[in-house]
Amino acid sequence: MKRIKKGTYGYIAFQRKVEIAKTIVMLALSFGLYNLGIYSTGSNKNLLTLFAVLGCLPMAKFCVNAIMFIRAKGCSEELYNKLAGKNLSADFYDLYFTAFKKNYQVSALTYKRKSLIGVSEDENIDIAEVEAHLKAVLENAGAKDATVKIFKDTDKFIDRLSELCSLEEDNDNAFIKDNILGVSL
Repeated sequence: MKRIKKGTYGYIAFQRKVEIAKTIVMLALSFGLYNLGIYSTGSNKNLLTLFAVLGCLPMAKFCVNAIMFIRAKGCSEELYNKLAGKNLSADFYDLYFTAFKKNYQVSALTYKRKSLIGVSEDENIDIAEVEAHLKAVLENAGAKDATVKIFKDTDKFIDRLSELCSLEEDNDNAFIKDNILGVSL
């Protein structure tokens, strides 16, 4: 299975499978160690039981990650094909931002010329909240005068993306793009 990097199309679906597999392996390992300890000593008072219990700690972390990826929705194939059909490409796909109050699903996102634009296919998303959250992320990354606009309408997003793609690339985006990826699931 080829690894899909964070921010590329299909990442959430791929990572969901990886996290579920990690959880199952760690769960099987913990149960296996526990049962091996009981089988070998006839009691659960042994060192293998301790290792089995300690193995539950990373398993719980993997389980939480799996639940987050199960809840997250990625970019739809329809939107991805629509962008590809117009020879447009966003910087990031399949982003899921976790904030203090809520989580935000953003299907596609682009940062260029101090302008961050994105589109969310989530019907229940509060655009003002996600824009404020992403504005705070950009300010923490050093882009204090950047603008943030998240669209619900894919056609408006495509129009704005084509405008941004026609501009020449600026060179100071790498650090900011890394920070955007760093705060997403």
